[in-house]
Amino acid sequence: MEIRAMADAMTVLIGLDLSWAGIQALPWPMIVTLGTLVGILIALYMERYAAELIMLAALLVLVCTGVITLKEGLAGFSNETIFTIAGLLVVGVGLQQTGAIEVISRAMLGQPKKGTPLLRLIVPVAILSAFMNNTPLVAFMIPIFVHVARKLRTSPSKLLIPLSYASILGGTCTLIGTSTNFVVDSAMKDANMPGMGMWELGWVGIPVSLVGLVYLATIGQKLLPTRTDILEYAETHPREYTVELIVRPSCSLIGATIRKSGLRDLPGLYLYAIERQGKRLSPVDPDQFLLTDDILCFSGIVSTILDAQKIRGLEPIDHHGQVVPHPAMPDAAVLQGAPGAAPRSGNQLCEAVVSPTSPLVGMTVKEANFRSRYHASIMAVHRSGEKIERKIGQIILQPGDTLLVDAPEDFTRRWRNSRDFILVSGLEDSAPVDHRRAWMALAIFAAVVFGMTFYSDHAALFSLIGAAMTVLTGCTTSREANRNVDLSVLILIAAALGVGKAMERSGAAEWLAGNAIGWVEPLGKVAVLSVIVFLTGVLTELLSNNACAAIMSTLALAAAKSTGIDPRPLLLAVAVTSSYGFATPLGYQTNLMVYGPGGYKFSDYLKVGIPLDIICWVLTILIIPLVWPL
Repeated sequence: MEIRAMADAMTVLIGLDLSWAGIQALPWPMIVTLGTLVGILIALYMERYAAELIMLAALLVLVCTGVITLKEGLAGFSNETIFTIAGLLVVGVGLQQTGAIEVISRAMLGQPKKGTPLLRLIVPVAILSAFMNNTPLVAFMIPIFVHVARKLRTSPSKLLIPLSYASILGGTCTLIGTSTNFVVDSAMKDANMPGMGMWELGWVGIPVSLVGLVYLATIGQKLLPTRTDILEYAETHPREYTVELIVRPSCSLIGATIRKSGLRDLPGLYLYAIERQGKRLSPVDPDQFLLTDDILCFSGIVSTILDAQKIRGLEPIDHHGQVVPHPAMPDAAVLQGAPGAAPRSGNQLCEAVVSPTSPLVGMTVKEANFRSRYHASIMAVHRSGEKIERKIGQIILQPGDTLLVDAPEDFTRRWRNSRDFILVSGLEDSAPVDHRRAWMALAIFAAVVFGMTFYSDHAALFSLIGAAMTVLTGCTTSREANRNVDLSVLILIAAALGVGKAMERSGAAEWLAGNAIGWVEPLGKVAVLSVIVFLTGVLTELLSNNACAAIMSTLALAAAKSTGIDPRPLLLAVAVTSSYGFATPLGYQTNLMVYGPGGYKFSDYLKVGIPLDIICWVLTILIIPLVWPL
C-alpha cells in the first residue's frame, strides 16, 4: 500500500509555486541539487574536463553540503552494475585475444562490407535486448562493433551510439527487456492492479522501436559524428610496409582463389606477389589458387597487416626468411627447437625508426644481425615516399626507415632512449591471437549469457565468474584484463548513480514533475498523458531509469486519481518512456558505456538523441490511447 499512500501525498504536491518567492521557499537540499544538476549539464556541454571528473566533483558537492550522506554517495561504487560491466569487459578481452569475436561477429552480422546498411547491424541487437539486460549486452557488443567498424573502414563513432540506442529500444518490447519495466510492474501490483504481461509493452514498444531503428539507419546516421581514431589516421597518413606471410597447412584459405579468399578485399593492404617453389608470381591473378607454403607478399598499412596476421594459418616471415609461428599452431620447427622459430607468446609488435647515427644504416636487413643484437625480428620496413617491393632481408636500411618489429614486451623500454632509434613504440592490439582457446572463450561467453538471461538477479555473479574463468583458462592474462577495464566508464556510472540518488532524496525530481502536471491537469486526459510522457522523458535523462520510473509511477497514480484517468495507460507510458534516455550520456547506462570508445562529445547525444526522443514520445502518446483507452 506504500505506493498508494505516496500517490495520495502527490496530489497535494501538484500545483507547486514556480515564482522566485516559491523557489526561495524550497528546502536547501533541493536548491543545491538543482544547482548542481545545472552545473553538470553546463560542464558536460563545455567539455573542458573529463566526464568522470565532472560527475565526481558534483558528487562531492552533494556529499559536502549534506544533500546525501557519504555512504549514499559511495553506494554507486559498490553497485552490482559496476561489477557486472567490469567482468564483462574482461570476458570481451578473452573473445578478442582468442579470435572468438570474429566467430560471433560473423554469426550475428554476417560479412559486413562497405555500404552495409546500419539497420543490418542494429536489428539483431534490438531483438536480443528484448530478452536480456541491456547493460551486459552492450558490454559484449562494444568490442564486436569496434571490430566491425575496422572492417568497414569507418569510425566506431558511426556505430556505437546506434548500438546503445538499439539496445534501449529493444528493451521496451517485453517485460524482461529491462529492469525498469519491473519497477512499474511492482507499482501496478502495489496499487492492486494486474501486473504487466510478458508482451503487453510490445503493443507500444515494438512499433516505436521499428520507427526508431529506421531513424537511426537513415537520418540518425547522417547526424552521427566521424571521430578520427588511430585507424583512420593511418588511412589518411598511410605508413605502408612490405610484409611476407606464409600459408601453413592449417590455413582454411587453401584451395580458394585469391578473389574468394577475401585477400583482395582487405582495406589498405595490397597483395603484389606470391612466391611459390622459388618462382615469383607478379602481378597476382585474382583467380590464382592458394597452395600450402605459398609466400604472400603484401604492401599496406600496419593496422590491416595486424588483421591479416590474425587469420588462422597465415604466419609472418622475418628478415631471415624464417617463420615466426603463431602460438595457436606450434609447427614441427617449434617442437624440434629449430633456431629462430620460437613462439610469439609474450611478444608484441613495435615500430622503431632508424636514427641517422644508428649502426644499422647502410646495412641490409639480413646483414644487420638484428635478432642477436636486439633479440627481435624485423617483420616489415616502411620508407616514406617509397614503396619497397623486395624481400625484407635485401632492403638496405636508411635513416628514417620505420621497422615493424616482433619483439619481447620490454623492447620499447630497453631501446626507447637508444642512439640506434629515434622513436620506439608498441602497437595496440598487436598481441597474437590464440585460436586454440577460441572454443573456451565462446563457452564462457555462452554460459554468462545463459546465466544472465535466466537468472538476471545474479548478473554480477555470472559476470565475475566469467571474468575469472577467462583469466584462469588462459583466454587472456591478468595484465591484459587489468589494461582493458576502462576505469573512467566505471567511475562515471558510479558517480552518476550518486547524483541520481540526490535528485531522489532531495525531492527535486518530484518538485519538477509535480509543477508541470499541475499546469495541464485542466486541459484533459491526453494533455495529462502527454505531460507524463514528457516529464518521464526529461527526468530519465537526469537520473537513473529505475529512480525515474519509481518517481513517475507515483506521480502517474496521483494524476490518475485526481483526473479520473485509468492509471494503467499512464503507468505503461512511464514504463516505456523511462527507457527513452537518448539525449544525454546520462540518459542510460549504455550511453555512458559507449561515450569513451566512440570518442563522443556531449553535443553528439543532443544532435542524434533529441529527435529520437521526440519521435518516441509522440508515437507513445498516439499509440497508448488506441490500445488502452484513457
